[in-house]
Amino acid sequence: MKMISIGELLMRLTVPDKQRFSQARNFNLDIGGSEANVAIALSQFGWETGIISALPANELGTRVKSELRMKGLDTSSILNKGSRIGLYFLEEGSSLRSSKIIYDRSDSSFNDLTPTDFDWNSVFEDVQHLHWSAITPAISENAAAICRVAVDKAAERGITISCDLHYRKNLWNYGKTPKEVIPGLLEKSTIVVGDPSTINALTGIEMKSMSNNSIESADELAEDYRKLMYHFPSVKYVSMLLRTIINANHHKLKGALVSKDQVIESRPSDIVNIVDRIGGGDAYMAGLLYGLNHFEDKNDSLNFAITTSALKHTIKGDYYCGNYEEVTEVMHAKQLGKIIR
Repeated sequence: MKMISIGELLMRLTVPDKQRFSQARNFNLDIGGSEANVAIALSQFGWETGIISALPANELGTRVKSELRMKGLDTSSILNKGSRIGLYFLEEGSSLRSSKIIYDRSDSSFNDLTPTDFDWNSVFEDVQHLHWSAITPAISENAAAICRVAVDKAAERGITISCDLHYRKNLWNYGKTPKEVIPGLLEKSTIVVGDPSTINALTGIEMKSMSNNSIESADELAEDYRKLMYHFPSVKYVSMLLRTIINANHHKLKGALVSKDQVIESRPSDIVNIVDRIGGGDAYMAGLLYGLNHFEDKNDSLNFAITTSALKHTIKGDYYCGNYEEVTEVMHAKQLGKIIR
């Protein structure tokens, strides 16, 4: 399977040792970005992957490209543009203290891209899957335009399209609202991950389960998700990572998947002593895409997705590091955490 993502590449700067921003004297550097995180995980599962993006033509841009190549990504659709990489700063929480993120991504290289910068026939040569997230069209008018063209060109070629519906309210500040942009992209998408409140914010579609204090099961989502499928007939699967937060270091995860004729819930995963929760949703997205293409039984697809996400919570950095064999071993293990010799 050959897939390509479209999105902004980011550097993450984390205060070490769970210190606070006010205590920071140095930062640890990680490379990421939601769409890149999905492509990196799928590369480790054996897919050919790449990303449509931009980086400045300097040493930092080279640093990012080098890491992506090391993880198996095709970087030929990353253009040299602009002068800066988007940043975000992370203060990791502990116990009752929540994590905090500060973004610094204005005027990044990705904003300088335009649809005419690419030879789309070359970009989509032999590609079977395109992935986008709702972060991309929120960044700028240019980013929204290039995301729309990528989705349109992929749909023309019969390429399967997936999306992760994130809502970043503070990013939508270039004159367009999500409801003016996102529906046109969803019209051609097949696999969607998103919670009811986010779907409502991005599309305006009323979601009954929004009024629930917390969503505990896939059954609570079935009516709302099928309403989304009714509005966007191209959508075949809608999914959500159900997260119960006990504290900053202890989360309980489940996956929910709804199609026209199935409502599936994964086995639960109880994660104590979380190492890094950033990228857990991206790992879930990657696991779901791989699972839906690899397993006949959709229950196995969903359990693969939730296991990939759970494993990511044990790994430092923005993206999942591992392989297919590790995920399936954990999926089927009778006892977790044994030393592998």
